[in-house]
Amino acid sequence: MGQTNKPILHPEEFRLIREFIAEEFGLLVDEGRASFLHSRLLPRLEELRLDSFSDYYAYLRFSPQGCNEHQQLISIITNNETYFFREDAQLQVLAGHILPELKGKKQQSGEKKIRIYSAGCSSGEEVYTIAMLLLESGHFLWDWDIMVTGIDIDPLMIERAKEGAYSGRAFQSTPAQFMERYFTKTGDCHKVKDSLRRITRFVEGNLLRLDPFMKSDPADIIFCRNVFIYFSEDTTSRIVESFAGLLQADGILFLGHAESLSRLTSRYQPIRHPGAIIYRKRD
Repeated sequence: MGQTNKPILHPEEFRLIREFIAEEFGLLVDEGRASFLHSRLLPRLEELRLDSFSDYYAYLRFSPQGCNEHQQLISIITNNETYFFREDAQLQVLAGHILPELKGKKQQSGEKKIRIYSAGCSSGEEVYTIAMLLLESGHFLWDWDIMVTGIDIDPLMIERAKEGAYSGRAFQSTPAQFMERYFTKTGDCHKVKDSLRRITRFVEGNLLRLDPFMKSDPADIIFCRNVFIYFSEDTTSRIVESFAGLLQADGILFLGHAESLSRLTSRYQPIRHPGAIIYRKRD
């Protein structure tokens, strides 16, 4: 493919690729993002030696190697910016209200097992933040079975999360005592310590297909913050219904501070705290 005559993303090609992304991943690409998609996908066409965006669509849809390209496409269209201790008001609710309440409920039932999911976990900062809060709470020591699971559709982000090496803006809201207690300085970055790795895991997964998790490890708490901006209302409704299937009775769902379930479902009861709203699954 010559450098002087680069392919144009025609409206019909944009529509087909948008529809493929929505169908396969549940992600919504706004109609105004044609130029963004064009500029981000041009290198992929060059890499694959394809002459048009129609060829690229056919490659995604029909090529035996298409599944590998799905992973590239996911990384291109999602924004993975995140950092430790994001949206602190919700984290204070978790530490000050939800975790003590959860401990009391578990002790009454004689169960010492905690399962928390971060849906759309990106590069893992939220997962490790939750793990730090669990350890700092002092509620779940010794013989408790604790696991915080990060799920993301982007395999590159899952690998970064597993590596657990961070620097710069990732720590913009991290208190100094957490840096000292849970990270080791290695070169230009900080790596998470084994105390966090022991109670965390990361898996590649599509939020539209949560059945394997529902059958194996029901959740006490799900975090899905600032993820629904990528989804249509219909897709969001499907996902929060799936969350209801994954959550234990009275399980808790955390959304981003600007996200709401008020017009989407009656499966959850909103609970208001200072600076934060959380959602409890209705039985």
